Amino acid sequence: MNALIFQHIQEFHKQLKIRMQWLIAGGALISFAVLIAGINFKPEYETSVTIFADNQNVIKPLLEGQAAVTVPRNERIRIVQETMFAPRLLEQVVKATFGNQTIMTGSDEMEEAMTELRKTITLSAPASNYITISYSDVSSNTSFKVVNKITSLFIEESAQNKRAESKSAYTFIDAQVKSYKNQLVEAEKKLKSFEAANVDGIDTQVNTAIANLRTTIDEIAIDIDAEEVKIAALELQLADETRYANYDYNARVFRDRLAKHESELDTLRLNYHDEYPDVIEMQLQIQDLKDTIVEIENASQNPRNYFFDLTGDHSLNPIYEDLSGLLSEAKVTVKTKRHRLAANKIRLQEEYERRARVAENQADLSELTRDYSVTKNIYEDLLERKERARISMTLDLAGQGVTYKVLEPAIFPVLPTGIRYFHFVLAGPILGTILPLGILIAFIIIDSRIKFADQLNELYPGIVLAVLPEEAVKYPDWRWVSVSLTAVLVCYTGAAFFFRYLLS
Repeated sequence: MNALIFQHIQEFHKQLKIRMQWLIAGGALISFAVLIAGINFKPEYETSVTIFADNQNVIKPLLEGQAAVTVPRNERIRIVQETMFAPRLLEQVVKATFGNQTIMTGSDEMEEAMTELRKTITLSAPASNYITISYSDVSSNTSFKVVNKITSLFIEESAQNKRAESKSAYTFIDAQVKSYKNQLVEAEKKLKSFEAANVDGIDTQVNTAIANLRTTIDEIAIDIDAEEVKIAALELQLADETRYANYDYNARVFRDRLAKHESELDTLRLNYHDEYPDVIEMQLQIQDLKDTIVEIENASQNPRNYFFDLTGDHSLNPIYEDLSGLLSEAKVTVKTKRHRLAANKIRLQEEYERRARVAENQADLSELTRDYSVTKNIYEDLLERKERARISMTLDLAGQGVTYKVLEPAIFPVLPTGIRYFHFVLAGPILGTILPLGILIAFIIIDSRIKFADQLNELYPGIVLAVLPEEAVKYPDWRWVSVSLTAVLVCYTGAAFFFRYLLS
């Protein structure tokens, strides 16, 4: 296999020498064909301008969240494209830059020109709030004029549109605010009318009143039971007491006084001797009390004097009087609480009837309350939106909203972009050399004729007995080849400079 490759290389070298004249001629034709293509090729000149969507003004920190002065980045190009590619703007660009004022609006020629502009004008966003507008044309002057014109028209149009949109949005929201204000007033009137017509209150109020009444009734019932027990106890105690005081009671009273005086006498003896006047007087009082007690005890033996004291006066029993007062007070309390119990039971029944009426009106009240709440929430939200719209409109009118400014102005294109005439000049000799050699190599490879003994041995092993020497071939004179190549290169270079001069 290596020998076969080497033989192909030798064959290529042989054919190169034999067909040198044809190769030079073919290379020259290809080179000049590429040069002619470069002459006829019209390079494009690209002009670009970068604009900046300025929303970082000094007012923004003061109005954070209050005015819609920012636009999402993914919407930026779409908004610019819709504004820039509007027919009204493109018509002005066509008439101003292409210098043809006779093109009628709506004509086929105008539509074709605007369609071509839409295809060739490109928009890109290299960074947030930055937009690059590019346009390519075979004329550098046209490219420069189109970009400048479309940029100036876009900035002016976007400012006008922003002011108009802000004013329109404010007007619309203001109308909605007035409409919902009327609805809110109407809903409030309906709710007040319903509440005025239905004085029973709401379900929670009725339930609270019922719970309070039931608690009060239970407490009154417990109090009545306690008072009745108290009355029964007082009646039992009163039955055990006599209405008038007896002698045993009087004796008990004097004995209490005697004990008290004896205690005072003991206290005086701690500080004074027995001959002290106060001590003597206290002793006399004690003796009198003792005598009185003896008389009472002796008088108790006489039944006729049972209900009379020592002076003969009629005396009531104090304990009996106290028990009688407590019994009367307890009976009055029970009577009062029974009246309160009956009154609260009547009120409880009225509250049950009131709850039934409230349940019937609850559905209507809930609907009116829901309508009022929903309308109020929408109205308050619209008020907030109206304020934001007003601030946005004020900012746009003052030029403090989203404004577009030229960050990098368009520069007049001097050199074309993409493939230029210079590239064709370089590509001519390269293609003129590569293509003929490539054709020659392909011819050698795909040639089906047997040119080497090794090829025949591969097909029919052992069939080759001997190899005769090749016939002598007359090769071209290398001096003539050098002169030919030099002449072609000189002519090609001269033609390239000549056409370059014509193109410039």
